[in-house]
Amino acid sequence: MDWQPFLFLLTTAGLVGYGVWESFQVRLVRYDVRSQRLNSPEELRIAHISDLHMTRIGLKERKALELISGFQPDLIALTGDLIPLGKGVKAAEEFLKALSEIATVFAVEGNSEVVNGISGHFAKFLESLGGYWLHNEAVQFRDGIWVAGTADPHWHRDDVVKALREVPKDAFCLLLSHSPDVLRYREAMRADVILCGHTHGGQVRLPFVGPLYIRARLIPKSLAWGKHELSGGTILITTSGVGTTRLPIRFLCPPEVVGLTIRPDTRCSE
Repeated sequence: MDWQPFLFLLTTAGLVGYGVWESFQVRLVRYDVRSQRLNSPEELRIAHISDLHMTRIGLKERKALELISGFQPDLIALTGDLIPLGKGVKAAEEFLKALSEIATVFAVEGNSEVVNGISGHFAKFLESLGGYWLHNEAVQFRDGIWVAGTADPHWHRDDVVKALREVPKDAFCLLLSHSPDVLRYREAMRADVILCGHTHGGQVRLPFVGPLYIRARLIPKSLAWGKHELSGGTILITTSGVGTTRLPIRFLCPPEVVGLTIRPDTRCSE
């Protein structure tokens, strides 16, 4: 008897099973950043979440809410793709309500919101909860701290110049954008920290190879996941997100909530 086909099927089933299991292992990933523009003696705590692709409040969504609440953020950054195509609006509204009970939510649209034609609806709904759905604009969060957000870069709706126009030069600026392709604008380097999603970190990553596909078109794969220092000291954080797209699996790229702590840097520049 030839056991090779059986072993192949068994191995494939095992890998798929592991991929499904990993897709539910939502974790909190912590990053620390120091900024000389942060003029407050207190640290700024930001929970960053993206790419839920949710149709209901399930295990992943409840775990994400639990992790965010436990991090005790000053604000929550949501960088798009709340729902998949044509589904999940009511669940997303319930999720936004739960987020807003934890801290003020600042959100931007993703390509999913654009395709679903739902961006304007979510904007009004989040504003009714005291949050902000930023569309190429910026708002002041606290004295000397601004949050800017672009429309979706995937569909070329983003305008970083417009988004940052009102931000004072000496203010700390957090920039939210669904895709790290926003880096095509050199003006994005004005931001102190850029938070993005869209790539899912690759969702499926292979040892020694990395991500097979990152969805972003204009960045190297090395920027598709994690924390990176760019030119001029700007920090880019691209999250792997919470949900999945196309296939309901992950491999070596677990779902995550980002817990970002920004502290004032009192060291003098030489």
